[in-house]
Amino acid sequence: MKTLLAALVALACVPALRAGPVEKKIAELAAAPGVANASWGLSVQDAATGKSLVSRSPRLNLVPASTMKLFAGAAALDRFGPAKTFSTRLYYTGTVSNGFLNGDLYIRGGGDPSLGSQLTRGAAPMEEVFKAWKDALGAAGIRVINGAVVGDDSAFDSVQPGSWAWEDIGNYYAAQPSALTINDGLYKLYFKPGAAPGDPAEVLRTEPYVEGLQFEDHMKTGPAGSGDNGYIYAFPGQFRAVLRGSIPQGQPEFAIKGALPDPALFAAQAFGAYLAKAGVNANKKPRRGAPPEGAKLTQVAETVSRPLIEVVRVTNKRSFNLYAELLLRQLGNGSPEAGAAAVKAFVAGLGADASELDVEDACGLSPRDKVKAETFTALLRGVYRKSYFPEFYETLVYPGDPDATGHVKNLGKGTPLEKSLRLKSGSLNGVRSYAGYLKTRKGRTLVFASVMNNYTAPGSAIDRLHEELLLALYAAY
Repeated sequence: MKTLLAALVALACVPALRAGPVEKKIAELAAAPGVANASWGLSVQDAATGKSLVSRSPRLNLVPASTMKLFAGAAALDRFGPAKTFSTRLYYTGTVSNGFLNGDLYIRGGGDPSLGSQLTRGAAPMEEVFKAWKDALGAAGIRVINGAVVGDDSAFDSVQPGSWAWEDIGNYYAAQPSALTINDGLYKLYFKPGAAPGDPAEVLRTEPYVEGLQFEDHMKTGPAGSGDNGYIYAFPGQFRAVLRGSIPQGQPEFAIKGALPDPALFAAQAFGAYLAKAGVNANKKPRRGAPPEGAKLTQVAETVSRPLIEVVRVTNKRSFNLYAELLLRQLGNGSPEAGAAAVKAFVAGLGADASELDVEDACGLSPRDKVKAETFTALLRGVYRKSYFPEFYETLVYPGDPDATGHVKNLGKGTPLEKSLRLKSGSLNGVRSYAGYLKTRKGRTLVFASVMNNYTAPGSAIDRLHEELLLALYAAY
C-alpha cells in the first residue's frame, strides 16, 4: 500500500517537474484576475519544423478580431504575387465631335484600394488622379460632355456583412467595399468643440466635400484629452447621418472619419466638380451605374494601382478594414462569398484544418468570425516557406513601429522584442488577439498565435500579459 501511494505521489509530481519556465509563466498569466474565466487559445510552434513548443486550447474556436486580416493578405499575395496591380479605367459611350462628347463618361472601378489614397505609399492623391483624367479627356478632344459622369462599381458586390454592428456602420472603419473606391473610402468631419465638457460640438465641414450629405448633430464636447469618442450613424446610400458621442475640449477644431455613403457616386460627383472647375462641363447630373448592355466603350485613360504588397502593408500595419474587404473580393472575382471560399482553400492548401474556419468577413469586424489559434500558426508557418515571405514579414508591426496604429505599436518597446518581433493584432470588446513571428535569443524563428475572448481585465493589462509571454518565449527558445 505504501509503495502504491508513493508511486501515485511521484506520478502526480511529474507534470510539475516537467513544466519549464514558459509553461509556468502561462499558468501564472492564465490565473490572473480578469483572465482566469476567459477563453484563451494559444499556439507556439517552430517555424522551420512545425514542432509545437507550448499551447493552451489551440483548437478552441474563438473570435479573432483584426488578426483575421492575415488570411486575406496572405491569400492575395499567394494568388497574385506582391507586384500585382489593379486598374481603374475611364471610358465613354457615344461619339466625340467638335469637342463635344455625345454620350456618358464612365469611371469603371477595378477594386483598386490605393486610388487617390492618403494611406498607401507612393499613391497619387485624388486631385492628381483627377488632373490626369482631365488631361486625357483633353487629349481625346473632349471639352463638353453631353451626358453624365458615371461611377461604375459593378465589378464587385459591395454590401457590408450583415453581422457588422449598427454603431460601426457609417464610420470609416466599416466603409463600403466598392469596386470604385477612392480617397480610402472616407471623409473627415470637422467639429468646433464647445467651451466646456457637455457643450454641443458644432459641425464645421467635411473634407473632401460630399454632395448632399447632411447631419443630425447630437455630438457633445468631452474633457480635454478624452480623444475621439464620436460615432456617425448612417446606412450605405443614406445621406442623412446621425452624430452621437463626444470629441475633446480644448482645440480649435477636431476631426473624426466617416464612411462615404456611396463611394461610386462620390467618385462621379467629385470628378464632375473637378471638371466643371476646369471648364469641362457635363449637362446631366453625376450618377452611379454600369453602361448599357452591348454599349460600345472607348477607353480614354487607365490608372494603375500601387503594387499589392503596398496594399497589404496598409492592411496589416494600420489594420485598415476596407483594404482587407477589397482583397477578399479580388480573391472572389467580386464576390465576398467566393473570396471566403478562396481563403479557406488557401488555408487548407497549407495543411491546416480549415473545416471550422468561419470567414464572415476579411477584416475581423464581425463577431461571427471563428478561428483556432493553431490555424493561425499553420498559416504563418506556411507563409514562412513561400517566396514572398520577406515582403509579407515587412508588412507586420514591430515594437515602436511609426507606421502602425493602435494599442499594439508600443508592445515590447524598449525590450529585446524590438529587434525580434513582427505581429498582427486585433481587438474588439472583450477580444484581444496576437499572431506573428518571434526570433528568439538562440536564433530560432517561432510562429505564435494567442486569441483571448471574454476577459474582463483592461485591454492594456492583456497587452502587458502578452509582452511577458513573448519575452519568456524569447528567452527560453
